[in-house]
Amino acid sequence: MVSPDEKSIEFVYGKPYAPQGEEWDRAVNYWKTLKSDGDAEYDKSVDIGVSDLEPQVTWGTDPSMVCGVSERIPNPEGFRDQQQRRKAEKALEYMGLKPGTRIDEINVDAVFIGSCTNARLGDLIQAARVVVGRRVSPRVKAIVVPGSQLVKRRAERLGLHRVFIEAGFEWRNSGCSLCLGMNSDRLAAGTRCVSTSNRNFENRQGFGVRTHLTSPIMAAAAALEGRFIDARELSLDNVGIGG
Repeated sequence: MVSPDEKSIEFVYGKPYAPQGEEWDRAVNYWKTLKSDGDAEYDKSVDIGVSDLEPQVTWGTDPSMVCGVSERIPNPEGFRDQQQRRKAEKALEYMGLKPGTRIDEINVDAVFIGSCTNARLGDLIQAARVVVGRRVSPRVKAIVVPGSQLVKRRAERLGLHRVFIEAGFEWRNSGCSLCLGMNSDRLAAGTRCVSTSNRNFENRQGFGVRTHLTSPIMAAAAALEGRFIDARELSLDNVGIGG
């Protein structure tokens, strides 16, 4: 069991269905009791060091086919598992990519910042900090679809919609949109699209569309540059956007 921390509790506070007044205090006191026992035993403990982890971008057709933005696409011939090797070869053929290509050398045609996984208010604030004062590459179609209408309204109260629109993004109502090629939101075959959704299988955003998953900040940076770039290389507006 994972105990809620103060950050989680702070996030819930004031939301439409959150308890209020004394009920809120009682709820917080109860939530803080939800934790593993001090003497609990586990089958396995895993420590993962992420201090040197750079922004990740998928190169294949499932989320596990991923590497750092400055890294090169792996050669399937180096995979020990034959099934994984065939899967990677098939993915690279679909994606129109070759082993050894650096991720930051890949040009992109479209950028989708949206989906229920990565279009929260905090995500949009971070992306806007990358975008403000800059312009989308003329060869890129870029859209922002807030994760819900509540998120959209809050983002607009902060003026985020103006930041994106002035930069050349389309600002949409919430919905599934390019997350899975819903309704008319489909791209042409061969289009290389950066998406903040959580799945990148074949034909998800339209027949033959090549989907790369990454974070909202990285997607915003790719929209500006027309290719993948480490968003940390761009100066960010850490004060004026989002308070």
